[in-house]
Amino acid sequence: MAEINEQNDLYPSMEEVEGLEEALLDKEEEALEKEEDQDDATEGIGELGRSRRWRRRRARRGRRRTSRRRAIRRSFNAGSRSTAVKTGLTKSLTSKGQFELRRQQLPADIQKALKDARMQTVDAAIYTVKSIKDKSDIDLMEASDDKKAGRTNLNRAQLDSSKYFLLTDIVLEYAHGSSEEDNDPADFAFGQFAFPPQITNGTFEMTLGTKVILPEISCAVFDDSDTTKRKFQYKLANPKWLKPSMDITPKLNMPKSVAGDKVFNPAVKITLLGTMTEKA
Repeated sequence: MAEINEQNDLYPSMEEVEGLEEALLDKEEEALEKEEDQDDATEGIGELGRSRRWRRRRARRGRRRTSRRRAIRRSFNAGSRSTAVKTGLTKSLTSKGQFELRRQQLPADIQKALKDARMQTVDAAIYTVKSIKDKSDIDLMEASDDKKAGRTNLNRAQLDSSKYFLLTDIVLEYAHGSSEEDNDPADFAFGQFAFPPQITNGTFEMTLGTKVILPEISCAVFDDSDTTKRKFQYKLANPKWLKPSMDITPKLNMPKSVAGDKVFNPAVKITLLGTMTEKA
């Protein structure tokens, strides 16, 4: 599956824009011809007079179409070079909107299944909970993972066959127990705990197979004060496809393990948000 080219794939082609404008022009011309035919009938103009008018109409339509096409091309060329226009194409899009922009990047059989309504797109949130007790480097998804409520909803750290996931957001949350006996992360209130310095000062990275999905970045990107979005959420400026039957490997690397007074059995939860293909 080829990478998306924002200039060529997201920005509409000249042919697409011209086609839309010509369709609008045809509608305008049809409305005008209908009005003129009614006027002809009212005025009692004969076939000879109508023939002359039709010739004039065809000439007028040709001039309008040529003029409109020139204006479209001027606007298109200006817009295609505009950073503001290209940025505006993807600004504030939902995950579903990002998926639709990149639908043509899917394998042909998946595209056809979506078109034929044999498959659909659904909201998706893949998560895994991992203990980080006495650890500084953690693979947040592993081949040994099995689906279990409170632990993960993904088997073997891979998407099932025919499932394609457009990753648009990553959420990283932290929690710990209230005592040494409180050691089941499924009981923890993720999202309610502030990051300890060990996580804030650590790094996060993610690969799909051997391909880099997100290079090593500061974990501080998850710990911001934007109240308009979910806590501890990082929105990808460049959404990425996750493909079936390939290892999804997010990693947390900290300068040292999490420790502190009244910090028992620390754990983290990673949630991958986006849009995924599913059987209809």
